[in-house]
Amino acid sequence: MTNGANMPMTMAAKIRTLRWLPLLLCAGMPAPVSAETLGEAMAIAYQHNPGVEASRASTRAAEERMRQAKAQFGPTLTADASYRYAWRRVTQSNITVLRQDGFTPQLSLSLDQPLFTFGRLSAQRNIAQAGYGASVADMHSSEQDLMANVVIAYAAVLRDEKLVGIARENLSQLTETLDQINARYTARYATETDLQQTRNRIFSGQAQLELAQGNLQASRNTYRNILGHYPDGLLPLPQLPPLPRSIEEAQAMGAASSPVLASARFDLAAAQGRIAQARGNARPYVGVQGSVARSPLAVENDDTRELSAQVQVGLTVPLYSGGLLSARIREARQLADAATQQLEQTSRGVRENIASYWDQLSAARRALPAYTRAVTAAQSALDGAQQQQLAGQVTSLDVLDTARDLLTSRQARAQAEAQLYVQHALLLGAMGQLRADSFAPGTPPFDPNAYSSVPFAGLPTGPFVEMIDALAVDDNFKASPVQVENDAEPDHVMAPEPEGQ
Repeated sequence: MTNGANMPMTMAAKIRTLRWLPLLLCAGMPAPVSAETLGEAMAIAYQHNPGVEASRASTRAAEERMRQAKAQFGPTLTADASYRYAWRRVTQSNITVLRQDGFTPQLSLSLDQPLFTFGRLSAQRNIAQAGYGASVADMHSSEQDLMANVVIAYAAVLRDEKLVGIARENLSQLTETLDQINARYTARYATETDLQQTRNRIFSGQAQLELAQGNLQASRNTYRNILGHYPDGLLPLPQLPPLPRSIEEAQAMGAASSPVLASARFDLAAAQGRIAQARGNARPYVGVQGSVARSPLAVENDDTRELSAQVQVGLTVPLYSGGLLSARIREARQLADAATQQLEQTSRGVRENIASYWDQLSAARRALPAYTRAVTAAQSALDGAQQQQLAGQVTSLDVLDTARDLLTSRQARAQAEAQLYVQHALLLGAMGQLRADSFAPGTPPFDPNAYSSVPFAGLPTGPFVEMIDALAVDDNFKASPVQVENDAEPDHVMAPEPEGQ
C-alpha cells in the first residue's frame, strides 16, 4: 500500500515540474522587443519574399522582350573593322617576280531597315505586349498567393500556440486529478484501477502535448520560410475586409479582378498574335539595305585603297515551302482555339473557387457557435462530474471521460476559429482582393511601370514603320464553340459573422 501510494506522488511531482519548465526557461530569456501584427508580417513578405521578387524580375524581363520587339522596327547598323597582315609571293619560271607583305586596315559599315513586313513585326510586338501583360498578371497572382500563405501561416502559429496551451492545461488538470485520486487511494476511498486509469490519461496527455509542440514548431518553420524570420509574440488576428453582400457580387468582382483570369486573357491575345505572325511569315518582306566599305588595293600598304557605297531596296517573297508555312498557320489557329477554351475553363475555375470558399466560410460561421456551446456544455459537465465524484455518485473514469470531452471540444473550437479566418482570406484571394495594403496601409505597391529600360527602341524610323506595318496585321480566326458555364448561383446564402470574430 505504501509503495503504491508513493509512486503516484512521485509521478505527480514530475509532471508538475514539467508543467512549469517552459515558464522557468522563458524567465531566463530576454523578452521580445516588440510583437508583430499580421499587417506587419504581410508588408515584410510583400517587400522581401524571394518568390515574389523572382516573379517581379520575370515581369521586368517580359518588358525587355516587349522593347526588343519594338526595336525590330528600327534600323540595324553594323560596323566591321580589321587589321590584316598579308604575305604574297608570285613565281614565274622558278623566279620570284613579286614579293608583297604588310599590315593593312579594312573598314565596313552596313545598314538594314525593314520597310513593310505585312504585319509580321507588328504581330511579334503584339505577342510581346500580351506576354508582358500575362507576366504582370502572374506577378499579381503570385503576390495574392503569398498574402494568403502569410495569413495561413500566421493563423496556424496562433492556433498551434493555443492548442499547446490547451494540452498543457489538460495535463495540469489531470495532474491535479491524480493528486486527488492518490489522496483518496491513501484513505482507501479509491482503488488501484482508479490510479491506473488516471495514469493512462496523464501519459496520453503528455503525448498530446509533445505532438502539439511539434505541430507548433512546424508552423513556426513555415512562417520563417515565408517571412525570413521566426514569429515572436504574434498579436491577435485583425478584422478582415468585409465581403460582398451576395455571391453574385463576389463572382463579378472575381471576374474583374482575378489575376489568374487576366493572365488567361493575355494568353489568348498572344495566341492570336501568333496567327498574325505565321501569316506574315508567308507574305513578302520589303526592306532597304545599305553599306559603306573601305579596303586597300595593295597587300603591303594602305596608300592605294578603295571606298565603296551601295543602297538597295529588296523584296523577298516566299514561293514554296513544302507546306511548312501553311502548317504553321493552322497550328497557330489550333493553339488560339485551345487558348479560347482554356480561358473559359479558367473562368470556371475562378467561379468554382469563389463559390467553394463562400460555402465553406458560411458553413464555418454556422459551426463556430456550436463549438463554443459544446465547450461551455463540456465545462459544465466536468464541473458537475467532479462534484458528483466527491459525493460518490460517479466514478473517476466518468470524470476522466468528461475531461477528455472538454479537451476535444476546446481543440475543435481552436481549429474552427483559425479555419474561419483562413476561409475568409482565401475567399478574398479568389476574388482578387487580398492585398498587403488592406492590412498594412502605406505599404508601397510594386509598380512594374516604374522599371524603365532604353526608351528609344526602334528610333528614329521605328515609329513610322510600326504604324504602316500595323495596317496589315491579320489575327482573326473562328474559334470552336465554347460551352459557357451556367452562371446561376442558387442557395448560396452567407451566414452572419459570429459575434466576437
